[in-house]
Amino acid sequence: MKKGIYLTLFAGLVFFSLAGLSAEAKVIFDFEKDQDGWLIPDWATGQGEYVTESIEAVPDVSNSGKQSLKMMCNFPGGTWKGCLCEVMSREDWTAFKTVSCDIYLPENAPTGIYAKIILSVGEKWTWTEMARSVKLLPGKWVTLSANVLPGSTDWKTSAKITDAFRQDVRKVAVRIEYDKKPLYRGPVYIDNIRVE
Repeated sequence: MKKGIYLTLFAGLVFFSLAGLSAEAKVIFDFEKDQDGWLIPDWATGQGEYVTESIEAVPDVSNSGKQSLKMMCNFPGGTWKGCLCEVMSREDWTAFKTVSCDIYLPENAPTGIYAKIILSVGEKWTWTEMARSVKLLPGKWVTLSANVLPGSTDWKTSAKITDAFRQDVRKVAVRIEYDKKPLYRGPVYIDNIRVE
């Protein structure tokens, strides 16, 4: 009888230990060879709200490896504008808990610049952005991270975060936002986009 109880307890401990684990961290985009398919979407060019001038993989600065994605922004200051780049990439994240990326703002940039991760998911390509923007710090790498487990409240969306949501990620985007003075025309660097 005692042996059966101990086996049951042991099996329960193993189950709960494994249930808390996710797959190892997986870097999805590191920009070591090129832009990894990232681009400025057509809908965000020539539109007043979005002011991304260009993107390219560069060795200027990196948080992992030797390169990062440089996004040139042209913020006029005083009114909300965004810089956005994205990649179409069919992903299944059911084995993971979070999506993260690292962003660097040069030392000479003004304060008040924010960033968020945006996903498009499912057959309807549902636009799903982080519920909060993360403040970038001039001269420092800042990590954006959002939980992708079912029931997560890290996302601003009418759709609930479910396993079906996580199983059909179709597009990943990063948006940089600024609405304060002074203006900022310069780079923002993105690196080490990963799921854990």
